[in-house]
Amino acid sequence: MGAQEQYNTIIAPLMNKYDSLATSIDRMLDEIEPSGTSEYCIYRVPQKIRKLNEEAYNPHVVSIGPFYHGDERFRSMEVFKKRYFKKLVRRSTGVCLKNYIEFLKYCEASIRQCYSEIIEMDSDKFVTMMLVDGCFIIELLLRTYYTDFRDADHSILSATRLWNDINCDLILLENQIPFFVLEGIFNLAMIDFEPLPLLDLTLYFFEDYNIQQKPSACFISINHFTDLILILHRPMSQREVKKFKYTSSATELNEAGVKFTAGSSNCLLDIKFSDGVLEIPCITLYDKTESLIRNLMALELCHYPGNSYMIDYFFFMDFLLNTPKDVDLFIQNGIIENWLGDSKQAANLFNNVNKNCSITSSNFYFSSLCEELNAYCKVPRHKWKAILKRDYFSSPWRTASTSAAIVLLVLTFIQTVCSILGVAKANAQTDMKSTATCTEQEIREIKQLHKKREIECEEAGTKRYIWYLHVNDAVIILKLCEFGNAMFAGKNEITPYQKLESLKADNGSYIWIDYDPNQT
Repeated sequence: MGAQEQYNTIIAPLMNKYDSLATSIDRMLDEIEPSGTSEYCIYRVPQKIRKLNEEAYNPHVVSIGPFYHGDERFRSMEVFKKRYFKKLVRRSTGVCLKNYIEFLKYCEASIRQCYSEIIEMDSDKFVTMMLVDGCFIIELLLRTYYTDFRDADHSILSATRLWNDINCDLILLENQIPFFVLEGIFNLAMIDFEPLPLLDLTLYFFEDYNIQQKPSACFISINHFTDLILILHRPMSQREVKKFKYTSSATELNEAGVKFTAGSSNCLLDIKFSDGVLEIPCITLYDKTESLIRNLMALELCHYPGNSYMIDYFFFMDFLLNTPKDVDLFIQNGIIENWLGDSKQAANLFNNVNKNCSITSSNFYFSSLCEELNAYCKVPRHKWKAILKRDYFSSPWRTASTSAAIVLLVLTFIQTVCSILGVAKANAQTDMKSTATCTEQEIREIKQLHKKREIECEEAGTKRYIWYLHVNDAVIILKLCEFGNAMFAGKNEITPYQKLESLKADNGSYIWIDYDPNQT
Protein backbone atom coordinates (compact mmCIF):
# COMPACT_ATOMS: atom_id res chain seq x y z
CA MET A 1 0.00 0.00 0.00
CA GLY A 2 1.44 3.38 -1.04
CA ALA A 3 1.82 6.38 1.23
CA GLN A 4 -1.10 8.23 -0.33
CA GLU A 5 -3.37 5.25 0.02
CA GLN A 6 -2.28 4.88 3.70
CA TYR A 7 -3.15 8.53 4.36
CA ASN A 8 -6.55 8.29 2.66
CA THR A 9 -7.41 5.04 4.40
CA ILE A 10 -6.16 5.65 7.98
CA ILE A 11 -5.20 9.26 8.75
CA ALA A 12 -7.81 11.25 6.80
CA PRO A 13 -10.80 9.62 8.52
CA LEU A 14 -9.27 10.33 11.93
CA MET A 15 -8.78 14.01 11.12
CA ASN A 16 -12.30 14.37 9.81
CA LYS A 17 -13.60 12.74 12.97
CA TYR A 18 -12.27 15.61 15.17
CA ASP A 19 -13.00 18.53 12.84
CA SER A 20 -16.08 19.62 14.76
CA LEU A 21 -14.25 19.58 18.12
CA ALA A 22 -11.33 21.59 16.76
CA THR A 23 -13.73 24.14 15.27
CA SER A 24 -15.49 24.48 18.63
CA ILE A 25 -12.22 25.04 20.50
CA ASP A 26 -11.09 27.61 17.93
CA ARG A 27 -14.33 29.49 18.42
CA MET A 28 -13.83 29.45 22.19
CA LEU A 29 -10.32 30.87 21.81
CA ASP A 30 -11.56 33.61 19.51
CA GLU A 31 -14.09 34.69 22.11
CA ILE A 32 -11.41 35.19 24.76
CA GLU A 33 -10.48 38.85 24.94
CA PRO A 34 -7.01 40.14 25.86
CA SER A 35 -6.53 40.32 29.60
CA GLY A 36 -5.93 44.07 29.80
CA THR A 37 -5.01 43.63 33.47
CA SER A 38 -3.11 46.91 33.54
CA GLU A 39 -6.42 48.73 33.06
CA TYR A 40 -8.44 46.85 35.67
CA CYS A 41 -9.54 49.04 38.56
CA ILE A 42 -12.99 47.65 39.51
CA TYR A 43 -12.87 44.11 40.85
CA ARG A 44 -14.95 41.30 42.16
CA VAL A 45 -13.84 40.69 45.71
CA PRO A 46 -11.86 37.41 45.83
CA GLN A 47 -13.99 34.58 47.14
CA LYS A 48 -11.58 33.70 49.94
CA ILE A 49 -12.13 37.24 51.29
CA ARG A 50 -15.80 37.60 50.44
CA LYS A 51 -16.88 34.41 52.23
CA LEU A 52 -15.74 35.82 55.59
CA ASN A 53 -18.47 38.48 55.50
CA GLU A 54 -20.64 38.55 52.36
CA GLU A 55 -22.77 41.47 53.57
CA ALA A 56 -19.76 43.76 53.86
CA TYR A 57 -19.33 43.76 50.08
CA ASN A 58 -22.97 43.73 48.89
CA PRO A 59 -24.95 46.94 48.24
CA HIS A 60 -28.11 47.29 50.32
CA VAL A 61 -30.04 50.12 48.64
CA VAL A 62 -28.70 51.05 45.22
CA SER A 63 -26.73 49.22 42.52
CA ILE A 64 -24.12 51.09 40.49
CA GLY A 65 -22.39 49.53 37.52
CA PRO A 66 -22.82 46.10 35.93
CA PHE A 67 -22.10 43.66 38.80
CA TYR A 68 -25.50 44.13 40.51
CA HIS A 69 -27.47 45.60 37.61
CA GLY A 70 -30.98 44.19 37.34
CA ASP A 71 -30.99 42.74 40.87
CA GLU A 72 -34.59 42.62 42.10
CA ARG A 73 -33.57 43.94 45.51
CA PHE A 74 -32.89 47.37 44.01
CA ARG A 75 -35.96 47.75 41.79
CA SER A 76 -37.55 50.43 43.98
CA MET A 77 -34.36 52.50 43.92
CA GLU A 78 -34.29 52.39 40.11
CA VAL A 79 -37.27 54.77 40.13
CA PHE A 80 -35.25 57.39 42.05
CA LYS A 81 -32.26 56.87 39.78
CA LYS A 82 -34.33 57.53 36.63
CA ARG A 83 -35.91 60.64 38.17
CA TYR A 84 -32.48 62.04 39.00
CA PHE A 85 -31.31 61.12 35.50
CA LYS A 86 -34.24 62.99 33.94
CA LYS A 87 -33.62 66.10 36.06
CA LEU A 88 -29.97 66.28 35.04
CA VAL A 89 -30.31 65.79 31.27
CA ARG A 90 -33.34 68.12 31.01
CA ARG A 91 -31.71 70.89 33.02
CA SER A 92 -29.17 71.78 30.36
CA THR A 93 -30.61 73.13 27.09
CA GLY A 94 -27.27 73.18 25.28
CA VAL A 95 -26.84 69.42 25.27
CA CYS A 96 -29.15 66.72 24.00
CA LEU A 97 -29.40 63.09 25.00
CA LYS A 98 -27.59 62.05 21.85
CA ASN A 99 -24.43 63.84 23.05
CA TYR A 100 -24.31 61.68 26.18
CA ILE A 101 -24.78 58.53 24.14
CA GLU A 102 -22.02 59.50 21.70
CA PHE A 103 -19.60 60.06 24.58
CA LEU A 104 -20.36 56.70 26.21
CA LYS A 105 -20.25 54.79 22.92
CA TYR A 106 -16.87 56.29 22.21
CA CYS A 107 -15.57 55.26 25.65
CA GLU A 108 -17.37 51.90 25.88
CA ALA A 109 -14.32 49.72 25.21
CA SER A 110 -12.25 51.60 27.80
CA ILE A 111 -15.08 51.39 30.32
CA ARG A 112 -15.44 47.63 29.88
CA GLN A 113 -11.69 47.16 30.34
CA CYS A 114 -11.92 48.76 33.78
CA TYR A 115 -13.81 45.71 35.07
CA SER A 116 -11.93 42.61 36.11
CA GLU A 117 -14.39 40.28 34.39
CA ILE A 118 -16.17 40.25 31.07
CA ILE A 119 -19.50 42.09 31.19
CA GLU A 120 -22.10 39.94 29.45
CA MET A 121 -24.25 42.86 28.32
CA ASP A 122 -24.91 44.18 24.80
CA SER A 123 -23.64 47.63 23.86
CA ASP A 124 -26.94 49.55 24.04
CA LYS A 125 -27.90 48.10 27.40
CA PHE A 126 -24.38 48.74 28.75
CA VAL A 127 -24.40 52.39 27.60
CA THR A 128 -27.90 52.96 29.00
CA MET A 129 -26.86 51.55 32.36
CA MET A 130 -23.75 53.77 32.50
CA LEU A 131 -25.77 56.84 31.54
CA VAL A 132 -28.51 56.33 34.15
CA ASP A 133 -26.08 55.44 36.93
CA GLY A 134 -23.65 58.24 36.09
CA CYS A 135 -26.39 60.90 35.89
CA PHE A 136 -27.90 59.70 39.16
CA ILE A 137 -24.58 60.09 40.96
CA ILE A 138 -23.87 63.55 39.51
CA GLU A 139 -27.36 64.80 40.35
CA LEU A 140 -26.95 63.42 43.87
CA LEU A 141 -23.67 65.32 44.28
CA LEU A 142 -25.21 68.52 42.96
CA ARG A 143 -28.23 68.33 45.27
CA THR A 144 -25.98 67.67 48.25
CA TYR A 145 -24.06 70.91 47.64
CA TYR A 146 -26.61 73.16 45.93
CA THR A 147 -29.89 73.49 47.81
CA ASP A 148 -31.59 75.06 44.77
CA PHE A 149 -31.43 71.72 42.95
CA ARG A 150 -33.32 69.83 45.65
CA ASP A 151 -36.92 68.66 45.32
CA ALA A 152 -39.36 66.23 46.96
CA ASP A 153 -37.30 63.20 45.92
CA HIS A 154 -34.27 64.56 47.71
CA SER A 155 -36.36 65.20 50.82
CA ILE A 156 -37.54 61.58 50.81
CA LEU A 157 -33.98 60.28 50.62
CA SER A 158 -32.52 62.67 53.19
CA ALA A 159 -35.38 62.20 55.65
CA THR A 160 -34.84 58.46 55.91
CA ARG A 161 -31.94 56.14 56.50
CA LEU A 162 -31.69 55.76 52.72
CA TRP A 163 -29.27 58.67 52.57
CA ASN A 164 -26.68 56.97 54.81
CA ASP A 165 -27.20 53.65 53.06
CA ILE A 166 -26.66 55.23 49.64
CA ASN A 167 -23.48 56.87 50.93
CA CYS A 168 -22.19 53.50 52.13
CA ASP A 169 -23.21 51.69 48.93
CA LEU A 170 -21.33 54.20 46.78
CA ILE A 171 -17.97 53.24 48.31
CA LEU A 172 -18.28 49.46 47.81
CA LEU A 173 -15.63 48.07 45.49
CA GLU A 174 -18.05 45.99 43.39
CA ASN A 175 -20.51 48.88 43.10
CA GLN A 176 -18.51 51.34 41.01
CA ILE A 177 -18.29 53.00 37.63
CA PRO A 178 -15.05 54.66 36.42
CA PHE A 179 -14.53 58.24 37.54
CA PHE A 180 -13.68 59.38 34.00
CA VAL A 181 -17.25 58.38 33.00
CA LEU A 182 -18.61 60.72 35.68
CA GLU A 183 -16.28 63.48 34.53
CA GLY A 184 -17.44 63.15 30.92
CA ILE A 185 -21.14 63.22 31.82
CA PHE A 186 -20.55 66.10 34.26
CA ASN A 187 -18.79 68.21 31.64
CA LEU A 188 -21.69 67.72 29.22
CA ALA A 189 -24.42 68.34 31.83
CA MET A 190 -22.79 71.50 33.19
CA ILE A 191 -22.19 73.19 29.88
CA ASP A 192 -24.69 75.94 30.79
CA PHE A 193 -23.47 76.29 34.39
CA GLU A 194 -20.27 77.01 36.30
CA PRO A 195 -20.45 74.75 39.34
CA LEU A 196 -17.62 73.53 41.50
CA PRO A 197 -15.35 70.97 39.83
CA LEU A 198 -16.63 67.41 40.07
CA LEU A 199 -13.82 66.36 42.40
CA ASP A 200 -14.67 69.17 44.85
CA LEU A 201 -18.35 68.16 44.83
CA THR A 202 -17.30 64.56 45.45
CA LEU A 203 -15.07 65.53 48.37
CA TYR A 204 -17.92 67.53 49.86
CA PHE A 205 -20.24 64.52 49.55
CA PHE A 206 -17.69 62.26 51.26
CA GLU A 207 -16.47 64.89 53.74
CA ASP A 208 -16.90 62.51 56.70
CA TYR A 209 -14.07 60.42 55.25
CA ASN A 210 -11.80 63.37 54.51
CA ILE A 211 -10.56 63.68 58.08
CA GLN A 212 -7.17 64.93 56.92
CA GLN A 213 -8.85 67.76 54.99
CA LYS A 214 -7.01 66.92 51.81
CA PRO A 215 -7.70 69.48 49.04
CA SER A 216 -8.57 68.41 45.50
CA ALA A 217 -5.06 69.41 44.42
CA CYS A 218 -3.73 66.32 46.24
CA PHE A 219 -5.48 64.00 43.79
CA ILE A 220 -3.56 63.50 40.58
CA SER A 221 -6.00 60.85 39.41
CA ILE A 222 -8.62 58.57 40.92
CA ASN A 223 -10.22 55.47 39.44
CA HIS A 224 -13.56 55.54 41.28
CA PHE A 225 -15.13 56.36 44.63
CA THR A 226 -13.57 53.44 46.53
CA ASP A 227 -10.18 54.54 45.26
CA LEU A 228 -10.92 58.09 46.41
CA ILE A 229 -11.80 56.96 49.95
CA LEU A 230 -8.61 54.88 50.08
CA ILE A 231 -6.50 57.88 49.06
CA LEU A 232 -8.22 59.96 51.76
CA HIS A 233 -7.01 57.47 54.39
CA ARG A 234 -3.43 57.30 53.18
CA PRO A 235 -0.70 59.35 54.87
CA MET A 236 0.80 62.28 53.02
CA SER A 237 4.38 61.20 53.77
CA GLN A 238 6.25 58.59 51.75
CA ARG A 239 6.60 55.09 53.16
CA GLU A 240 9.91 53.55 54.20
CA VAL A 241 10.77 50.21 52.62
CA LYS A 242 11.55 47.68 55.37
CA LYS A 243 11.03 44.01 56.05
CA PHE A 244 8.04 42.77 58.01
CA LYS A 245 8.31 42.77 61.82
CA TYR A 246 5.98 41.56 64.57
CA THR A 247 5.39 43.14 67.96
CA SER A 248 3.59 42.18 71.18
CA SER A 249 0.01 42.86 72.26
CA ALA A 250 -1.00 46.11 73.93
CA THR A 251 -1.24 44.46 77.35
CA GLU A 252 2.21 42.90 77.02
CA LEU A 253 3.71 46.17 75.84
CA ASN A 254 2.07 47.96 78.74
CA GLU A 255 3.53 45.44 81.20
CA ALA A 256 6.94 46.09 79.63
CA GLY A 257 6.61 49.80 80.35
CA VAL A 258 5.03 51.16 77.14
CA LYS A 259 2.38 53.83 77.67
CA PHE A 260 -0.49 54.53 75.25
CA THR A 261 -2.08 57.82 74.32
CA ALA A 262 -4.45 59.13 71.66
CA GLY A 263 -2.58 60.90 68.87
CA SER A 264 -3.52 64.35 67.63
CA SER A 265 -3.07 63.45 63.95
CA ASN A 266 -6.10 63.01 61.70
CA CYS A 267 -4.41 60.22 59.74
CA LEU A 268 -4.98 56.75 61.19
CA LEU A 269 -1.57 55.58 60.02
CA ASP A 270 0.33 58.40 61.74
CA ILE A 271 1.42 56.26 64.70
CA LYS A 272 4.47 57.43 66.66
CA PHE A 273 6.63 56.02 69.46
CA SER A 274 8.83 58.24 71.60
CA ASP A 275 10.17 58.09 75.18
CA GLY A 276 8.16 54.99 75.97
CA VAL A 277 4.85 56.45 74.74
CA LEU A 278 2.99 54.94 71.76
CA GLU A 279 0.79 57.62 70.21
CA ILE A 280 -2.08 56.24 68.09
CA PRO A 281 -4.75 58.40 66.41
CA CYS A 282 -8.30 57.71 67.57
CA ILE A 283 -10.43 55.34 65.48
CA THR A 284 -14.23 55.22 65.77
CA LEU A 285 -15.93 51.85 65.39
CA TYR A 286 -19.58 51.79 64.31
CA ASP A 287 -21.87 49.40 62.43
CA LYS A 288 -20.53 50.32 58.94
CA THR A 289 -16.85 50.38 59.90
CA GLU A 290 -16.17 46.76 58.97
CA SER A 291 -17.72 47.18 55.51
CA LEU A 292 -15.59 50.26 54.84
CA ILE A 293 -12.42 48.57 56.07
CA ARG A 294 -13.00 45.37 54.12
CA ASN A 295 -13.64 47.17 50.82
CA LEU A 296 -10.57 49.36 51.15
CA MET A 297 -8.46 46.31 51.99
CA ALA A 298 -9.96 44.37 49.08
CA LEU A 299 -9.01 47.19 46.69
CA GLU A 300 -5.45 47.22 48.03
CA LEU A 301 -5.25 43.46 47.74
CA CYS A 302 -6.39 43.51 44.10
CA HIS A 303 -4.99 46.79 42.79
CA TYR A 304 -2.12 47.84 45.11
CA PRO A 305 -0.60 44.54 46.30
CA GLY A 306 2.88 45.98 46.83
CA ASN A 307 1.79 49.31 48.26
CA SER A 308 -0.86 48.57 50.87
CA TYR A 309 -1.55 50.96 53.73
CA MET A 310 -4.86 49.87 55.23
CA ILE A 311 -3.87 46.20 55.19
CA ASP A 312 -0.62 47.06 56.99
CA TYR A 313 -2.49 49.24 59.49
CA PHE A 314 -4.95 46.50 60.46
CA PHE A 315 -2.20 43.89 60.63
CA PHE A 316 -0.39 46.15 63.09
CA MET A 317 -3.57 46.75 65.09
CA ASP A 318 -4.21 43.01 65.10
CA PHE A 319 -0.81 42.56 66.78
CA LEU A 320 -1.83 44.99 69.51
CA LEU A 321 -5.47 44.01 70.03
CA ASN A 322 -5.66 40.28 70.70
CA THR A 323 -8.23 40.28 73.48
CA PRO A 324 -11.00 42.47 74.93
CA LYS A 325 -8.51 43.45 77.64
CA ASP A 326 -6.30 45.03 74.97
CA VAL A 327 -9.30 46.88 73.55
CA ASP A 328 -10.24 48.14 77.04
CA LEU A 329 -6.72 49.53 77.42
CA PHE A 330 -7.14 51.48 74.17
CA ILE A 331 -10.61 52.70 75.13
CA GLN A 332 -9.31 53.93 78.50
CA ASN A 333 -6.61 55.92 76.73
CA GLY A 334 -8.98 57.44 74.15
CA ILE A 335 -7.55 55.53 71.17
CA ILE A 336 -10.76 53.63 70.35
CA GLU A 337 -14.26 55.05 70.40
CA ASN A 338 -16.38 51.90 70.44
CA TRP A 339 -20.01 52.04 69.24
CA LEU A 340 -20.20 48.33 68.47
CA GLY A 341 -21.43 47.25 71.88
CA ASP A 342 -18.69 45.59 73.88
CA SER A 343 -14.94 45.17 73.71
CA LYS A 344 -15.18 41.59 72.49
CA GLN A 345 -16.88 42.72 69.27
CA ALA A 346 -14.18 45.31 68.71
CA ALA A 347 -11.44 42.73 69.30
CA ASN A 348 -13.14 40.34 66.85
CA LEU A 349 -13.25 43.06 64.21
CA PHE A 350 -9.51 43.69 64.40
CA ASN A 351 -8.72 39.98 64.57
CA ASN A 352 -10.89 39.01 61.58
CA VAL A 353 -10.68 41.76 58.95
CA ASN A 354 -7.21 40.74 57.81
CA LYS A 355 -7.91 37.02 57.52
CA ASN A 356 -6.91 35.61 54.13
CA CYS A 357 -5.21 38.89 53.33
CA SER A 358 -1.51 38.96 52.63
CA ILE A 359 1.10 41.64 53.11
CA THR A 360 4.34 42.35 51.33
CA SER A 361 6.98 41.08 53.75
CA SER A 362 9.66 43.35 52.27
CA ASN A 363 7.53 46.50 52.44
CA PHE A 364 5.63 46.58 55.75
CA TYR A 365 4.67 50.15 56.67
CA PHE A 366 5.12 49.69 60.44
CA SER A 367 8.39 47.71 60.45
CA SER A 368 10.46 50.50 62.01
CA LEU A 369 7.81 51.11 64.65
CA CYS A 370 7.77 47.40 65.59
CA GLU A 371 11.57 47.41 65.86
CA GLU A 372 11.49 50.39 68.22
CA LEU A 373 8.82 48.79 70.41
CA ASN A 374 10.66 45.47 70.58
CA ALA A 375 13.96 47.17 71.47
CA TYR A 376 12.27 49.19 74.24
CA CYS A 377 10.69 46.10 75.76
CA LYS A 378 14.07 44.34 76.00
CA VAL A 379 15.35 46.91 78.54
CA PRO A 380 14.62 45.41 82.03
CA ARG A 381 14.34 48.73 83.89
CA HIS A 382 11.36 49.75 81.75
CA LYS A 383 9.49 46.67 82.92
CA TRP A 384 10.48 47.23 86.55
CA LYS A 385 9.21 50.80 86.44
CA ALA A 386 5.94 49.62 84.92
CA ILE A 387 5.48 46.95 87.60
CA LEU A 388 6.22 49.47 90.35
CA LYS A 389 3.68 51.92 88.97
CA ARG A 390 1.03 49.26 88.26
CA ASP A 391 1.30 47.42 91.57
CA TYR A 392 2.03 50.28 93.97
CA PHE A 393 1.03 53.61 92.39
CA SER A 394 -1.86 52.75 90.05
CA SER A 395 -4.47 54.62 92.15
CA PRO A 396 -4.56 57.31 94.84
CA TRP A 397 -5.30 54.70 97.52
CA ARG A 398 -2.39 52.50 96.45
CA THR A 399 -0.11 55.52 96.26
CA ALA A 400 -1.10 56.58 99.78
CA SER A 401 -0.64 53.08 101.25
CA THR A 402 2.71 52.64 99.47
CA SER A 403 3.91 56.03 100.69
CA ALA A 404 2.86 55.18 104.25
CA ALA A 405 4.72 51.88 104.04
CA ILE A 406 7.86 53.63 102.78
CA VAL A 407 7.67 56.20 105.60
CA LEU A 408 7.19 53.42 108.16
CA LEU A 409 10.14 51.52 106.72
CA VAL A 410 12.35 54.62 106.89
CA LEU A 411 11.28 55.32 110.47
CA THR A 412 11.97 51.70 111.43
CA PHE A 413 15.42 51.95 109.86
CA ILE A 414 16.13 55.18 111.72
CA GLN A 415 14.95 53.62 114.97
CA THR A 416 17.23 50.62 114.41
CA VAL A 417 20.24 52.85 113.72
CA CYS A 418 19.49 54.94 116.79
CA SER A 419 19.24 51.79 118.90
CA ILE A 420 22.61 50.57 117.64
CA LEU A 421 24.20 53.94 118.28
CA GLY A 422 22.62 54.00 121.76
CA VAL A 423 24.09 50.61 122.62
CA ALA A 424 27.50 51.68 121.33
CA LYS A 425 27.32 54.85 123.36
CA ALA A 426 26.29 52.92 126.46
CA ASN A 427 29.24 50.53 125.99
CA ALA A 428 31.56 53.47 125.54
CA GLN A 429 30.25 55.02 128.72
CA THR A 430 30.75 51.72 130.54
CA ASP A 431 34.33 51.58 129.29
CA MET A 432 34.81 55.16 130.39
CA LYS A 433 33.56 54.28 133.86
CA SER A 434 36.00 51.37 134.07
CA THR A 435 38.70 53.66 132.83
CA ALA A 436 37.91 56.09 135.60
CA THR A 437 38.78 53.40 138.14
CA CYS A 438 42.28 53.17 136.69
CA THR A 439 43.92 55.52 139.13
CA GLU A 440 47.46 56.83 139.26
CA GLN A 441 48.19 54.29 142.00
CA GLU A 442 47.24 51.45 139.66
CA ILE A 443 49.44 52.89 136.94
CA ARG A 444 52.35 52.99 139.36
CA GLU A 445 51.73 49.37 140.27
CA ILE A 446 51.82 48.44 136.57
CA LYS A 447 55.14 50.26 136.28
CA GLN A 448 56.48 48.31 139.23
CA LEU A 449 55.40 45.04 137.67
CA HIS A 450 57.22 45.98 134.52
CA LYS A 451 60.38 46.88 136.46
CA LYS A 452 60.26 43.54 138.27
CA ARG A 453 59.99 41.88 134.87
CA GLU A 454 56.70 40.31 135.84
CA ILE A 455 55.17 41.89 132.76
CA GLU A 456 57.04 42.54 129.58
CA CYS A 457 56.26 44.43 126.39
CA GLU A 458 57.38 44.63 122.81
CA GLU A 459 57.12 47.73 120.69
CA ALA A 460 54.63 47.27 117.91
CA GLY A 461 54.55 50.78 116.48
CA THR A 462 54.53 54.32 117.69
CA LYS A 463 53.23 54.12 121.28
CA ARG A 464 51.73 50.71 120.51
CA TYR A 465 52.88 47.76 122.61
CA ILE A 466 52.11 44.11 123.15
CA TRP A 467 52.23 43.26 126.84
CA TYR A 468 53.04 39.85 128.31
CA LEU A 469 51.82 39.11 131.82
CA HIS A 470 53.52 36.24 133.66
CA VAL A 471 51.21 34.41 136.00
CA ASN A 472 52.63 31.22 137.54
CA ASP A 473 55.00 30.77 134.63
CA ALA A 474 52.03 31.01 132.17
CA VAL A 475 52.17 33.85 129.69
CA ILE A 476 48.98 35.82 129.20
CA ILE A 477 49.13 38.11 126.14
CA LEU A 478 47.64 41.53 126.56
CA LYS A 479 46.85 43.11 123.16
CA LEU A 480 47.31 46.83 122.81
CA CYS A 481 44.60 48.63 120.78
CA GLU A 482 44.07 52.27 119.89
CA PHE A 483 41.12 53.76 121.68
CA GLY A 484 40.87 57.39 120.54
CA ASN A 485 40.23 60.53 122.52
CA ALA A 486 38.24 59.22 125.45
CA MET A 487 38.99 61.14 128.62
CA PHE A 488 39.99 59.80 132.04
CA ALA A 489 37.86 60.97 134.90
CA GLY A 490 40.06 62.52 137.48
CA LYS A 491 41.90 65.62 138.45
CA ASN A 492 44.79 65.05 136.05
CA GLU A 493 42.47 64.22 133.13
CA ILE A 494 44.88 61.68 131.62
CA THR A 495 44.06 61.07 127.88
CA PRO A 496 44.50 57.40 127.02
CA TYR A 497 45.00 56.37 123.45
CA GLN A 498 45.75 52.73 124.03
CA LYS A 499 43.71 49.80 125.18
CA LEU A 500 44.97 46.58 126.73
CA GLU A 501 42.56 43.74 126.15
CA SER A 502 43.07 40.81 128.49
CA LEU A 503 42.42 37.90 126.17
CA LYS A 504 42.50 35.34 128.97
CA ALA A 505 41.45 37.26 132.03
CA ASP A 506 38.73 35.44 133.92
CA ASN A 507 36.65 38.51 134.55
CA GLY A 508 37.09 39.88 131.00
CA SER A 509 38.18 43.24 132.41
CA TYR A 510 39.86 45.97 130.34
CA ILE A 511 42.78 48.11 131.43
CA TRP A 512 43.13 51.60 130.03
CA ILE A 513 46.70 52.81 130.25
CA ASP A 514 48.73 55.84 129.35
CA TYR A 515 52.07 54.23 130.07
CA ASP A 516 55.14 54.22 127.88
CA PRO A 517 57.78 51.79 129.27
CA ASN A 518 60.54 53.96 127.85
CA GLN A 519 59.50 56.78 130.07
CA THR A 520 60.61 57.00 133.67
